[in-house]
Amino acid sequence: MTTYTLFTDPHLGTRRAAHTTRDSSKRLTEALYRQAKTIVDNHPSPLCLGDLFDRAFNDEATLVQGYNIAGMCEFTIAGNHDETNREGSVPSLRALSQMGVPVIAAQCLGDPCFQEWADGIYVVPHHASQELFERALQGAADHASEYHVGRPTVLMLHCNYDCAFAQEDDTLNLSAGMAQALLEQFDLILLGHEHKPASHFDGRVVILGNTHPTSFADISNKYVYTLEITDDAVSLEKECIWSAAVQHTTVRFGDYDALAALDTVLSAEFIDVIGTAGAEQAVEVAEFIQAVWTSAPNAFAVRNSVHIGDALGDVEINEAPKLVDLKTKIVDDLEGSDLQALYKELLQEVEA
Repeated sequence: MTTYTLFTDPHLGTRRAAHTTRDSSKRLTEALYRQAKTIVDNHPSPLCLGDLFDRAFNDEATLVQGYNIAGMCEFTIAGNHDETNREGSVPSLRALSQMGVPVIAAQCLGDPCFQEWADGIYVVPHHASQELFERALQGAADHASEYHVGRPTVLMLHCNYDCAFAQEDDTLNLSAGMAQALLEQFDLILLGHEHKPASHFDGRVVILGNTHPTSFADISNKYVYTLEITDDAVSLEKECIWSAAVQHTTVRFGDYDALAALDTVLSAEFIDVIGTAGAEQAVEVAEFIQAVWTSAPNAFAVRNSVHIGDALGDVEINEAPKLVDLKTKIVDDLEGSDLQALYKELLQEVEA
């Protein structure tokens, strides 16, 4: 029996502005690294299924973090955040590969890429287009059908699953129909990329989910997985390493008694302030939010979800706007697009 530890999407170097302070954002960035480091330090034969980094190009400190994580892994798959889809560029993950860190990435952006990393374990990294991605999937299935008839096989990917919104050519998507066809050859399909864990086809298609929330948007239980492969079977078990019920907390606006307990709840990392207030209470809401921060000095993010009622109905009270420089605004506006990585690379060249 061979045993591997699976995790994905640590997003090293993540920095958040919304619902954070400068210090709490730094704490979140460090927590993402600590979580990944704990996994590779305490679990056998770790495999990372993509998005080691939050951005393709990173500063030296984040690059060292990536080396400390990926250097302990049997391999790291190149995810969409790790790549630029531009031939000739050397993003951080490819730089680690040139340093001898085991990375599975497409060698040429114009060619489909799959790799049988170990006996019956197939890996398809991020590709520059959906068409190339599907050709790589077919190549892996054809190879497995020829060389592994009647033997356990596992397919590891970094992509969306059955996502109707994956319309851009480089937004890779494994449809349910594609998954069903691949399951005729593979016993198990494991996906990185989506941050909330899920399973389909009676647990044969598993979205691993990331290792730690990067914001309120991806709060859910987080897991590390144990994959066991024998001569005639595969099995997957999971262990919870971050609990949404424990580490995501709500506090009702005006409940100052609840704040008194926050400083003893060291696990309260993400805090939602909920409730309703009158329009004349806007200043009180802001003061209460500040009191939450004071009472929870170890929190990563505090979100103002208080609503007020006026003649127009319930309206959410937004936090005071933060002043950001133009470069930061452009980076935020380009979030999720390939142009963000290009802009950051050009910015680094100008500022060098």
